[in-house]
Amino acid sequence: MLMAQILLLSCAPAFAGDKPASCELASESIVSRSSSGLAQVSNLGTIEITCCVPARPFPTKPGEIRNGLGAATRAYKVSPHGNRELVPSEVKQSGGGSQSDPELEWVDFYVHIQLKDAERDAEVRRYVDKLFKSMVPDQINQVPEGGHQRALERVRELVYQNRIGHFQVECRILDGDRVMGVGVVELEVLFKGRFSDVGLGGSPPV
Repeated sequence: MLMAQILLLSCAPAFAGDKPASCELASESIVSRSSSGLAQVSNLGTIEITCCVPARPFPTKPGEIRNGLGAATRAYKVSPHGNRELVPSEVKQSGGGSQSDPELEWVDFYVHIQLKDAERDAEVRRYVDKLFKSMVPDQINQVPEGGHQRALERVRELVYQNRIGHFQVECRILDGDRVMGVGVVELEVLFKGRFSDVGLGGSPPV
């Protein structure tokens, strides 16, 4: 049995005593829905999430500041039998602030559900090999010694392709090191292509 979905929640719920976050997958990230209504995103697209939490009190003492909220994620791959496996994910924050409701604050961020190391390395090698094969002899002659290896290392950090499958993304909203709230977004990542075919020109923000 699949675990309950927490998708597209309003940013103005009645918060319970443990102050959960209200998290929503951006409509722009959704390419389709499964027969059960599960949001589906592209493995080459962005996974953008907005989370809301109860607002922190404004500073009242001279010199006090209130930094913007941050976010961190734990992504779990869900098997057809409902088992969960923690997989690597990373966050790039894109915005945040206060809603018109003074009792709420929000944070926007992108989540990258990373490929397995072997899969990422294969995409990098394929991309760089295609790049070098497209070069004319004069261009190849200008490549310094070790240039191919350096290209592999640089491109490896730029692979934005997401792992495919069914995931639950646990979103932790942070005020520094303090967790302000936790929410979950459930989604499915569909195969829509390979980074090594699309390349850097279509690179999403993460």
